[in-house]
Amino acid sequence: MTTLILKPTDACNANCRYCSAASAAPSRNLGPELLQKIFTLFGDWSRRFDGNHLKLIWHGGEPLLMPPEFWEQAFRLEDECLTKRGIALEQGIQTNATRITSETLPILQRMLGRLGTVGTSYDPMPGIRELKGEREGAYAEQWEAAMGLLRGAGIRYGILYVVHRASLPHLKEIYARFRQQHPEAGLRFNPLYRQGRAAQARSWEDLGITSEEWGRALIELHGAWEADGRPGNVLPFGPWWRLHQKGHWGLSCECSGKCVDSHFGVGPDGSVYLCGRSSDGGTFRFGSVVDLDIEALHAHPHRQLLANRLVFLRRTTCRDCPWWLYCHGGCVNDGLLASGSPLAPTGFCAGLRSYFEAVFARESAS
Repeated sequence: MTTLILKPTDACNANCRYCSAASAAPSRNLGPELLQKIFTLFGDWSRRFDGNHLKLIWHGGEPLLMPPEFWEQAFRLEDECLTKRGIALEQGIQTNATRITSETLPILQRMLGRLGTVGTSYDPMPGIRELKGEREGAYAEQWEAAMGLLRGAGIRYGILYVVHRASLPHLKEIYARFRQQHPEAGLRFNPLYRQGRAAQARSWEDLGITSEEWGRALIELHGAWEADGRPGNVLPFGPWWRLHQKGHWGLSCECSGKCVDSHFGVGPDGSVYLCGRSSDGGTFRFGSVVDLDIEALHAHPHRQLLANRLVFLRRTTCRDCPWWLYCHGGCVNDGLLASGSPLAPTGFCAGLRSYFEAVFARESAS
């Protein structure tokens, strides 16, 4: 299934210290004409290449800053350009959740239906995530209230935690807090990467982590996950464990080696990218929905380059790595940030190897 990460706005009401999408440029909002072109293009793509299935993730910025009229237009265009053409549409949203209220809840219910999920990011550590123009602590209060609304409405949600330097001494407590307070929610841990506001010298000096620190963080979190009974909805551990124990696939995009065949990102100006992270960083741009068709998108040189990345890595840097199937060289955006080359493995390679060796080599030996 193709996953389309669609950013209707790059405006945001939060002021997170490590925001990867932060930009000094004026914010932009997606209009109905571009939205129609987006749905038409990816409807054509789904019919041609993906068995009439499309997964749509609304992203940002903060997508719930868009007014109710926008969502009415979006749902109407989804019906006209996708559903009525026989395309099975699954939707989700990634939001900071501070705009989830009794007024916006009906939008989420209509968007998500029975299968969709709200994704949100949160950090319980002080001074990391704040709301613009609000008192300290307002973000946490509004986020917790939103999670209560989602639970009350029976809407599934998942939480992303970004591991940074200030959090390293507290990872077990952070893991326990999320699992105790949100036991039914999916939980995912990602390393902070050097993009957007996190790339600023002061932010990176305070919060950036090395590959080796990420490896140690994974080992510590894996221990907490094991003690918790190895729940399958905690990432990245669940998919790696299933692969190691049973040969089951289902790795997330950055480890699957298939992102070029499974993901696209579209910004509020209609620019089409490899994924949401590429949209944030302005990398791997395929063009605009104004002048792209599915043939031009399918044949774009970026797609050929990224498809060849796996072959190149397997024959060079990753040739002798016993953990190839677990990460496939990692996220191309991480490789680009670390080395400037899309043909490089993730900059977190050393940390991943130390984790795989500490956990899975031990299991194999026993």
